[in-house]
Amino acid sequence: MDTQGNAEVPLREVITTPLISEMEAPRIRIIDFGVAFWRDNHLSEQIQSSALRAPEVTIGAPWDTGVDIWSLGCLIMELVQGIVPFSGEASERGTWTAEDDRLARTIEILGPFPLELLRKGSRTPDLFDEKGDLLRIPNMKSTSLERLLNGTTKPFLKPDDMPDAKVPIFINFLRGMLTIDPEHRSSAAELLQHEWVRS
Repeated sequence: MDTQGNAEVPLREVITTPLISEMEAPRIRIIDFGVAFWRDNHLSEQIQSSALRAPEVTIGAPWDTGVDIWSLGCLIMELVQGIVPFSGEASERGTWTAEDDRLARTIEILGPFPLELLRKGSRTPDLFDEKGDLLRIPNMKSTSLERLLNGTTKPFLKPDDMPDAKVPIFINFLRGMLTIDPEHRSSAAELLQHEWVRS
């Protein structure tokens, strides 16, 4: 994808397993285009692997190349912290689904879904009430990107090779990608100009 977000076939699934790194001249290759779609020709509305799925896709709202930015943010967080921030697990008693849990984790880390975005989702009534609360997981434990990336206990330790002064810059970079409302998510061009990338 170039800085304008243009690509012949925009990638809609980025997963860690098909990334191959060469030891002498490190390069990353994306080799799995299993659910790749054209930007303006959606063959399906349920795209991306579940742990990297953008909020707008989960609720059935319109989506565009911003979903790739979301996936990249999830992937960078996984590579830096070794955690999958928005994975989900169904409850053993069947009280909630893995999808409900993934949405709850998103809300716990990033805050509530904007009501305007929820109104656009064809699946919103199956997941949220009219106030924007999850139907099946009413009680959540609020946290933040800052806590996940600058904590003092595992698995939330700040990476050893990241100077303290860089942590807020990195969090700001991630926050641009991991924004629930796709209208406010950073573009590829904006991310390439970010201080964390340029320093």
